[in-house]
Amino acid sequence: MIAGWHAARPDLSVEAVAVTARLARVQALAAPRLETVFARFGIRGADFAVLATLVRLADESVSQRRLASELGLSAGTISLRVDRLVAKGFAERHPDPDDRRGAVIAISARGRELFEACAPEHLANAQELLAGLREDEREELGRLLGKLLYTLEDSEPDDVVAAELGMVVDGAPVALERRRAVGLPPLPGLLVRHVDPAGPAAASGIRPGDLLTAADRRPLRTRHDLELALIRSRVRRRAVALEITRGAEPLRLALRPPSPGHGVGTG
Repeated sequence: MIAGWHAARPDLSVEAVAVTARLARVQALAAPRLETVFARFGIRGADFAVLATLVRLADESVSQRRLASELGLSAGTISLRVDRLVAKGFAERHPDPDDRRGAVIAISARGRELFEACAPEHLANAQELLAGLREDEREELGRLLGKLLYTLEDSEPDDVVAAELGMVVDGAPVALERRRAVGLPPLPGLLVRHVDPAGPAAASGIRPGDLLTAADRRPLRTRHDLELALIRSRVRRRAVALEITRGAEPLRLALRPPSPGHGVGTG
């Protein structure tokens, strides 16, 4: 497909669309095959995800709010899923003793029995879907998909970066969108949203609006990339060599993170 587009329209860069199209195609092919296992047990994949989360958290009961957070769901969506499980006897809902307006969810004995029966078949089914990949290829695919997911998720400010460097950054997709919105070249990187005037980032010359594109010549696309750069800098006992773009101007800065336990707001 890519070769065909290159021949027909060499002016178009279609590589990214090829990746997203394949992701969508994989989802379309894999989802029905995964659902066949769940259907044999009278549930859906969404139901199993709730039960699996309750088992993984290993608590007697979990607040419905936390359950929604763990699964990345809205309050309304998790309520509907829990309703379905409670109606089938696979889960129990009780008032939250710590929140009058909330509820706590627990997996029932019947729900745990269903999980223990379904989980091995689900895992075997997933193994079959990935049978065309070697073990090292599965690990690499999982790592790359995890990184992509990390950049796309609408997460809270990163505690490590905020506490240690005194700045809040957004991932590559947000950076591209915001730079494009103000007419700047849509370069990939981490967009600095906020800088604490008393933190190491400010002392290094970093400003809000700066785009962090590389650390020690390694591309920055996620906050995790920056956290790894901080770890490497401590091991090597030297500053992080940052490449940034301020507006459209490329700059280089030396970022020296504090020693452990001496971040922003500590003694």
